[in-house]
Amino acid sequence: MEESKIDGIGKIPPNIFKQAERIITRQARAMQRYVRTEHLTGGTTSTRLRVRTGKLRASCIPIPTEIKEGSVEGGISFGTVYGRVHVGPKGQTTTITPKKGKYLTIPLPAAMTGAGVARGSARQGPWGETFVAKSKETGSLIIFGKRKITSGKKVGELRGQITPLFLLLKSVRIKARVHPEDIKEWIRPKLIQDFIDHGVKVE
Repeated sequence: MEESKIDGIGKIPPNIFKQAERIITRQARAMQRYVRTEHLTGGTTSTRLRVRTGKLRASCIPIPTEIKEGSVEGGISFGTVYGRVHVGPKGQTTTITPKKGKYLTIPLPAAMTGAGVARGSARQGPWGETFVAKSKETGSLIIFGKRKITSGKKVGELRGQITPLFLLLKSVRIKARVHPEDIKEWIRPKLIQDFIDHGVKVE
């Protein structure tokens, strides 16, 4: 009987493709859990991203496993636009430039929540009395200002001292921290063992 290859794993007889479909679907869910836990939870490192809005982690989902002519294909995907920036081979960097205007506005700690999420934008956030000045230390342009009170009897009033809110940059370079090759290295022995445990010989 002719054998067919499962992408990157080995060869299996056509009469057990359905079994292979179940195995790959199961291991895709395991891969999703691994990526969410090991690469998309905790502080930012060379292989991990800090959770801010949680959108990237939530978008990491298994894709439907498909039986095609001569193969069974499955895995995971990242559904956000910025997924392609953070997920890629080791050494990948992406240059981000402003779509409108001359500068990107990078929120500084005073313009972010405790989770690291920006409190609106430089133009539409809860800011008052803003102005742009050059940093004496780095020469970079920075938007300074005060926060407005957004609720209660004093809504609209300013509070606190003038503080740096946004750094103005013409571009930023972002390194990919979630590497497909690391994910494949983690899942490969588990996938092979799953095939073996279910009587499928993997070459």
